[in-house]
Amino acid sequence: MLDKLTAQNPAASSSSSAVNEPIMLPTVEVTEEALPGPASSSTTAYGPELSVLETPRQITQISRQALDTLSPGNLMGYDDLAPLVPSMTTMAPAGDYSVEPFIRGLPATTFRNGMLVGLESYGTSGVLPNFYAYENIDIVQGPVPAVFGAREMAAGYANQITKQPYFDRFRGAAQYSVGMYDQNRWNVDIGGPFAGGKAAYRFDYAGQYSGSYYEGAYMHSQAFYLALSARPTENYSIDSNFEFDTLGFNLPLGINRPDQALIDSGLYQSGNMIGWLGPNGQFHPGIGTSVPGEGYIIQWGPQVPISLRSNLANLAGSGNRSTYGVAQLIQTLKLSDELQLVNNSMYEYVTLLQNPLANSNWTYTPGDWLVENRLEAIAKTNTELGKISLSHALDGGLFFMFGSNTDYTETSRIADNFWNMTKPLSRADLLPPLTLAEALRAQNIYLTDIPVPGIPYITYNTNNFATAKDQFFQISPFVQDYVQLGKHWSLLFGARLQWYMIGATDPPGTPPALMLQSYYSVLEPQVNASLSYKPYPWMNAYFTYANAQTAAMDVLGGFCPEFTSRYYHLTNIEYEAGVKWNLIHDKLFVTTEGFFYSTFFPVTVLPGGFTPITPADVIGAEIAATYQPNRDWSFNCGFDYLTGEEFWTQSSAQTGPTVIQNYSAAVAAAYNLPVDPYITLPTGIYPFIGFPHEHGTAMISYHSDRGFGINFWLWIQSGMFLSYDYATRIPVDYTLNTSLFYGTNRWKIQVQLYNITDNHYWFPTGTGFQGDRVYNYDKVLIGLPFWVMGTFSVFF
Repeated sequence: MLDKLTAQNPAASSSSSAVNEPIMLPTVEVTEEALPGPASSSTTAYGPELSVLETPRQITQISRQALDTLSPGNLMGYDDLAPLVPSMTTMAPAGDYSVEPFIRGLPATTFRNGMLVGLESYGTSGVLPNFYAYENIDIVQGPVPAVFGAREMAAGYANQITKQPYFDRFRGAAQYSVGMYDQNRWNVDIGGPFAGGKAAYRFDYAGQYSGSYYEGAYMHSQAFYLALSARPTENYSIDSNFEFDTLGFNLPLGINRPDQALIDSGLYQSGNMIGWLGPNGQFHPGIGTSVPGEGYIIQWGPQVPISLRSNLANLAGSGNRSTYGVAQLIQTLKLSDELQLVNNSMYEYVTLLQNPLANSNWTYTPGDWLVENRLEAIAKTNTELGKISLSHALDGGLFFMFGSNTDYTETSRIADNFWNMTKPLSRADLLPPLTLAEALRAQNIYLTDIPVPGIPYITYNTNNFATAKDQFFQISPFVQDYVQLGKHWSLLFGARLQWYMIGATDPPGTPPALMLQSYYSVLEPQVNASLSYKPYPWMNAYFTYANAQTAAMDVLGGFCPEFTSRYYHLTNIEYEAGVKWNLIHDKLFVTTEGFFYSTFFPVTVLPGGFTPITPADVIGAEIAATYQPNRDWSFNCGFDYLTGEEFWTQSSAQTGPTVIQNYSAAVAAAYNLPVDPYITLPTGIYPFIGFPHEHGTAMISYHSDRGFGINFWLWIQSGMFLSYDYATRIPVDYTLNTSLFYGTNRWKIQVQLYNITDNHYWFPTGTGFQGDRVYNYDKVLIGLPFWVMGTFSVFF
């Protein structure tokens, strides 16, 4: 809906936004016929095929062309899609990429052709998406349906519809993108039929060897994608896809010691670390690792100008390496016009090595894997109840998942503000590991840094709600029914029961004295229902309720041995109500929605620390509009308002949040306070920090039949406070961008101009729901200034 296919790219194909329907996505030739209006476009993103107007949810359909309009060859994480979705906030840019979108302030679960992408957690830990592999993405706001199953405290989900083979003829495309700050990306996409037209393939290769605006940051990647489909008979189809990605990258961590002078004027609070505090505040000169509650002593200097390109990860040897593989097989058997069986299977595998960063916080995963299978029956029936006609679209079946995780994570030495970034960073200044004797003196044995077996220069801690070796099994029956009650009313109801068998211990290499283990059998019920009323053909009002139990997770979607039963029964309640209007003869589509979420959020803890089960509420409203007067023009805009609160008065620990530092560098310098002391705040109700309450988007697109096009888009969000003292504030952030292209059916040239007003805007380390929000006084990241990228494509 945000964009429409044009004849400029004959390789473009239209894909159904299928979720629980079989993934049968034949190529559709583009013609000059009128496109469906923004409200009548069909979707199966929440069950049966309905128009967007009739679907009782807010849905944004992002086409392949919309992805290329935003940034051909340049999409790194879901944050890059924020200009297209009013409810999507930019939540994870300071030192991480968003592996899941953030919708309404909470992470949104991702699915691949309807199957859970399971090796990730809370939006910023996991596998980077390969946007070249997707034909389109459905962004759905609100509770995850029963067919999929809720896995985390999510306010929505994204279903990635992968590229499908071409059954009509051979097609191909190649492109190369080059831009400022050493950006170099390339892509080849080919496909066509074979076996006499009964089978087809699609192959996509994407690579990049790019530097960064930020000093020391880079991205080197190779991504391979293959889709194979077959239609042996009229009633039986097989669709499969395979992907293998390798990545080597260093993150832009930003600048430490943030305060208002840095944000407003680019002035940095200088000063060198002269010592650290041990137990009971004992001062130790030189380099050493402090214990929680104490911190590091700085001999403060003046505030001086600093390059905004400075990067806390600009350290020799810093970087990350990962490999990711996925294989998916979807089989569809059509028994009749009213009944079909679908079996959807998927396997995932990931390895990750995060080399020591400036704050000595890293993760090592030698090889996590996950197997999923969903067998479902999809049926349609019609019955008469007196004068009322009832039609049912039923979807029911059984979901199976088995996973194995081994994750080593270091958390005892998370500290950034002891570095003086006016001087080059050196590995000689890294904080040393904590020995067992030092951990005992600190009265916390779990602070001990343990060498990872086979990689002795990397250490980890236990009992930190992140380190784990686990194996888990899930089996989940589910049912969903969409009932049409006469001409005006409809009801969508879903129920699911998730049964987990979980065994978790600390990973190999852990000393017996630190080894933890747990075994659980867990039942998690989930229900959701949506009632819709359509008084006129051009209006639909709806109300949705959902109640789902979910579990806490570690950094890559596994379970930790220190989890107690309560961590597997986190209740999430969601309410939402909305109205949709289809106006001006299917040219103007307006949606409004209000929502409330009662949930729990992850808390960053030290090794051996107690993670309280802390509830939080998010409430908000949204309005969005799409106006498509003709084939050439499209106008989109949206605005949402959010507010969130953390209820530490209901925490089982009866404390407030623990933060690394709860005052700015300017306050620390003025009062000679230690940095990174790890402070636990008093109990209370705390409004979300690092949280933009308002978020707006706007896009204007013109695509001429003569091959010329231009797009303008604006992304804006309100200011936000960095920490719980509500003193240091990032002002309003916005970027205005434009894209111009010209092409024929054989080639295309596109130029992207980003942040054309060269606005300075900042991002915190973590926002709102994220556990990393407690590091917000340790680093902030400047957004990219004005920059340009060009892409040349050929089609064959």
